[in-house]
Amino acid sequence: MEIIQLESTDELYSDALDLRYELFFREPNLPREILFDALEEDSIHVAIADNGVLCAYGRLSEETPHIFKISQMVVRPEMQGKGLGTQILAKITNIALEKCAKEVYLNARLHAVPMYEKFGFEVTGDSYVAKSTGIPHVKMVRCV
Repeated sequence: MEIIQLESTDELYSDALDLRYELFFREPNLPREILFDALEEDSIHVAIADNGVLCAYGRLSEETPHIFKISQMVVRPEMQGKGLGTQILAKITNIALEKCAKEVYLNARLHAVPMYEKFGFEVTGDSYVAKSTGIPHVKMVRCV
């Protein structure tokens, strides 16, 4: 397995879009266009692939100078529990730090909070239900 940075022209990027849609947006019956939010084009896209097959993905976006958002973290269901999400998170966090991040934040599904806490992310505020998907999340921040 290898961790790679994706370009929007890569076949694995297209696979990542498919996986994100399947796991986050298909069940609430949202249009595929939801994948292409204001952050998509200017984000850094990181994936783990095994023999050309996408296994995990995450996105890093610099929202304002030195403030980075991690989003769209996804692991292929049959690959979950193997540490791939942790590997993606480590890589993305390191990229943010290399880019002089002062703060890195994300909106975590509640079951994923313990993984993010291991990387120094702290829950800030109460949980909320995401407007688009109806799934409870909580904001987590890692100050650098």
